[in-house]
Amino acid sequence: MDAVRATLVVCFVAGCCLGIVPAVGVGETPAATATTPSATTAATPTTPPATTLRQQDQGSKATLQSSASDGLTVTTTLDRTPDRVGEITVQVAVSIPNRVTQLTASVPDRARVTDTDGFSHAGDDDYSWDGTDARPTVTYRVDPNRLSDREGPLSVDGQYLFADTDSWALVRIPQTGIAGRYTGSSSLELDRETAIDGPGVAGDRMAFLGPVDVRTRRAHGQTLRLVIPAAAELDAEPGAILDSVANAAGRLQVGDRDKEVLMIAAPTGAVRWTVRGLQVGDSDFWVRDAEDVATPSNVWVHEYVHTRQDYTAAPSAEWLTEGSATYYAALLPLETGRIDFEAFRRQLATGAAANQRRAVLTDPDRWDDFANYRKGGLVAGDLDRRIRVATNREATFDTVFRELNSATAPIDDRAVRQAVRNAADRDVAAVADRYTTTTAGPQMWNRTAHAAAFGGSPAQFRYRLADDEPITVAGPTRTTALSGQELAVVAGETLRVRLTVENIGGTIGDYALPFRVNETETVARGRLRPGESATHTFTQTFTEPGTYRVTAGVDSFTVTVSAADSTSGGTIDSDPPALDEDDIEGTTGNETSDDQNSTTPPTATDDDTPGFGVGMAMLAVAMGVLSLTASRRQQD
Repeated sequence: MDAVRATLVVCFVAGCCLGIVPAVGVGETPAATATTPSATTAATPTTPPATTLRQQDQGSKATLQSSASDGLTVTTTLDRTPDRVGEITVQVAVSIPNRVTQLTASVPDRARVTDTDGFSHAGDDDYSWDGTDARPTVTYRVDPNRLSDREGPLSVDGQYLFADTDSWALVRIPQTGIAGRYTGSSSLELDRETAIDGPGVAGDRMAFLGPVDVRTRRAHGQTLRLVIPAAAELDAEPGAILDSVANAAGRLQVGDRDKEVLMIAAPTGAVRWTVRGLQVGDSDFWVRDAEDVATPSNVWVHEYVHTRQDYTAAPSAEWLTEGSATYYAALLPLETGRIDFEAFRRQLATGAAANQRRAVLTDPDRWDDFANYRKGGLVAGDLDRRIRVATNREATFDTVFRELNSATAPIDDRAVRQAVRNAADRDVAAVADRYTTTTAGPQMWNRTAHAAAFGGSPAQFRYRLADDEPITVAGPTRTTALSGQELAVVAGETLRVRLTVENIGGTIGDYALPFRVNETETVARGRLRPGESATHTFTQTFTEPGTYRVTAGVDSFTVTVSAADSTSGGTIDSDPPALDEDDIEGTTGNETSDDQNSTTPPTATDDDTPGFGVGMAMLAVAMGVLSLTASRRQQD
């Protein structure tokens, strides 16, 4: 049984409702300050107001606040139930501490409850705890298939986003809502765990049920898990896939680096998938087992790039999500020698085709033939080339990517232009405006122009915690070093974080080192020659109890602040699993003539997701009641 924990954050006053807070947190966040090694300043947080909270089955990404003193654990166990293909069994067990006085579990729509123990039906999809069993359970069955609804002109009947077959299932983890009340002055922890009854692997958002082989690689502060089902036949060697993604992990110094990334090779023998790859939530994705890495449309890299996109895009900037992933999926294999320039050129040149000349990237309603991928990929590449030339390779498109990732509000076309201007100059920003707001677009550059812009190694900055006492806390009663991803401090104490930035590229360049506390960001800036490094000190004084998310460079921490007279241990903070369908990224059949599998028809994408655009209207995700056309048993 493979179990994965996702700690949810729930901060309550005594006796108020148990549930989710919006991801931006409640109330204002404390200000952060950045200093050079010779100067240190402090910031004072403000007090979040008390808020009534409730967890929902569906909605935007959310943040719960919880404490380490005691907790409520929701364990979701998935069973493939092979006697009923097209249906999986989900048992939800809730471990309830004594302080909880009321609790309700809400099962997903279309779930068929088959058993309860300690829960009773309260109407609709809600089940109330009877107050006597400390570990009540509710068991239900649900169809895990997600299919195209055939609304788009390129959709194909019977193609799947998630599927259940005779011998395995690739599913999105169902979510069960939790609401309730508890007593006591300290906050309450709410943890989620996903387990599998039988062989398989669960991530934060998706799971594979069935026999698997798991390969693990540590790279650049991340753990990459490659799940190879027994039913899969990989076109690429597992080591080559891990090498390719690990290279992308090191190459993209753009922030938003998750601790773990789950990569599932989706078997293609019994299922016709509607996309070549699919990324869900923060760090889970699947890619068809037939996808290679020595290709200018490297889907493994494409989906990994999605895991590094931390911004929320308004419609006028939605093209950037797929455009940048398409561009990096071609550029990174070129940089590592897996493809040559001619293959790279042909891939991006699809963005200059006649059917792309009608597209306006800032208007999703005017995207033809996946313009966000094709024209978007070429525009991202051309802007990268122009930024490198304008700055003598001191900046790249990574600089734009990194700035947009640090945005605290949804980005739009103006934010993209401003980030381009900040990375290069007004002239390049004007080109970005023309190529994205009109039907104008670039032509693919030749080998000579590529060598002029990309020939030398650009400035590239690596951020890391300083070698000597990178994290310390100081207050009236102690001064000590801290370590780990979860830090506990007392109100009135000051956290000090020391970060080192190093230019690992081949050109002198300017860097911007970010430090963020919740949604408040401070940036330390400087200029380094190749091989040079600098260390900056950031400080944060916390005056009020609560849970704060601190991001320092590419490292993230949860800081639990308890009251000075508290013995409860304070609170911790982390993001919950996704509860909605609005965070899926997919990869279409965007092959060039040399890269296309002639036996597979062009594939389409899921429309109801970031990166495809609301107005694109190609495909939507739907819960299906259809059975697979192959490898399918009759249901009981």
